[in-house]
Amino acid sequence: MYTIEENKDITSFTTFGLPVRARWFVEYASQRELLHLSRQDLFINNEVLQIGGGSNLLFMGDYDGLVIHSAIKGIKRYDKNADTTYVIAGAGEKWTDFVEWCVDRGLSGIENLAGIPGEVGASAVQNVGAYGVEAGDRIHALECFDCQTRNVVNFRADECEFAYRDSFFKNAGRGRYIVLRVSFRLDPDGRARNLEYGPLKSFAQRLGHEPSLREVADEVKRIRAEKLPDPAEIGSAGSFFKNPMISQRYFDELHRQHPDMPGFPLENGRVKLSAAWLIDHSGLKGCRRGGAEVYRKQPLVIANRGNASAEDVAALAREVRRRVRAQFRVDLHPEVNYIDTTIRVTVLGSGTSKGVPEVNCDCHTCTSPYKKDKRTRASVMVSVGGMSLLIDASPDFRAQALREEIHDVDAVLITHSHYDHVGGFDDLRPFCGEKALPVYVRADVNDALHRRLDYCFNGPHYPGAPRFDMRVIENNPFYIRGVKVEPIEVLHGKLPIFSYRIGRFAYVTDAKYISEVEKEKLEGLDVLIVNALMKDNHFAHFTLQEALDLIAEVKPKQAYLTHFNHEMPRHYDLKRELPPNVHPAYDGLKIEIK
Repeated sequence: MYTIEENKDITSFTTFGLPVRARWFVEYASQRELLHLSRQDLFINNEVLQIGGGSNLLFMGDYDGLVIHSAIKGIKRYDKNADTTYVIAGAGEKWTDFVEWCVDRGLSGIENLAGIPGEVGASAVQNVGAYGVEAGDRIHALECFDCQTRNVVNFRADECEFAYRDSFFKNAGRGRYIVLRVSFRLDPDGRARNLEYGPLKSFAQRLGHEPSLREVADEVKRIRAEKLPDPAEIGSAGSFFKNPMISQRYFDELHRQHPDMPGFPLENGRVKLSAAWLIDHSGLKGCRRGGAEVYRKQPLVIANRGNASAEDVAALAREVRRRVRAQFRVDLHPEVNYIDTTIRVTVLGSGTSKGVPEVNCDCHTCTSPYKKDKRTRASVMVSVGGMSLLIDASPDFRAQALREEIHDVDAVLITHSHYDHVGGFDDLRPFCGEKALPVYVRADVNDALHRRLDYCFNGPHYPGAPRFDMRVIENNPFYIRGVKVEPIEVLHGKLPIFSYRIGRFAYVTDAKYISEVEKEKLEGLDVLIVNALMKDNHFAHFTLQEALDLIAEVKPKQAYLTHFNHEMPRHYDLKRELPPNVHPAYDGLKIEIK
């Protein structure tokens, strides 16, 4: 039976070499042990993180929850016919050992993936890839444990939503399904077929004969050893960034300026760029932040030079993204998963549709000399999981972004289509580059924005106009690069709009009514930000008392009031009226939720 370990040092379960502890740690060796564990209060009442070999994880601090690790082993071979062999491997098998097992038996299909650290289960979740091959190309099926039903379920490959370094299990299935075993479909003829990518193109010619599986696997490992640091000597997560994909049109434009820029045409008409080339030609090779360094032999790697902190690595990654975007207007996205239970919120704006002070008003609040009474239109930035998520782009977004020195916006969440929440859309263009910026909206908001911003969506693309990837959402949880976002439907007068919950934080604005069902989504919060327009009744917004009533009902640890108009008392006067755990928000307020 498994053992529960407290305050466990899990540094050895990662490849970055950054010191990290888990509040609890369990290694299970069978489906039966996992089932037993899933019924325990420890599993039910805490954040649970399944890890593999830790080769794509960046822990931003100690993990205040339960970390579990699979020790399910075993490899079995089933020959279907002369052309196809299925191999089933336990999720806890080392990926390098599994590839070697297949190569030694003349089973072809994954030899290009030799030398990649990690484990079999994680290979399917991450859809690992190298030299023109991805694990998803050869996966036949997955056997998984459903943490909700506690049943074992099977997924066919076409149900796994494999994409470039992505899968269903990193998004909608994250946290619910744990991989137990993976079935691969391989070729028993022993022929190496994938030799058209990168340095393998000339391999057969250099050898003078068609290479064997063993020769290909050994060559891949040799190439990797030349480029990538040995985690036993220099901590890293291997490739830190994904190779970006851009349109053929923009690649042609870049290629005219940089004739030596490599590009790999894709079947969908786009072109995959080399992130390593972009980083190198942005002058970043050898760039350091604290103990973290852009590796000189392979700039796609961020290396721990022995004394790096997680924040050093994250800061360097931000600098790499900023410099590449400035040089090429191409955004890089991390391949590494940030494990961070901390949520950082910046209140960009805390005022209502007219802002405070209002134009041509000499009331007590509008003439206040205090900085905290200068309120731009409502919006917040949420930093979580290595991403910056913007909730609403107000007409004041440009000034807010300059004030807060915002360099990254990875996605935008929109509450509704009223101008004071979307009037800054055009100012998002610096965060689009060639790649469209993901925007999550209700269907009605999507329609409204298409009408209002027709130059972004219709006809030939206006030069310099922002590009948006509009993703229509319903009132169901969804994931942004592994971070769960839960919409909360509220009524703004009679208009249904969305508020959002991310972890133990929720942002509710422009609400007048929340149903009992939706209120349940606000339970267990550390921080709630909620609108409180003024003291007198309003047909479409919570009054101060209505906001306080909601706070008393859902009981967050701390609450902040926002979306004030000028009829609300000045900041310091209002603060004296509020309960100890309720505070008036203000522009520039920073909240950290650990």
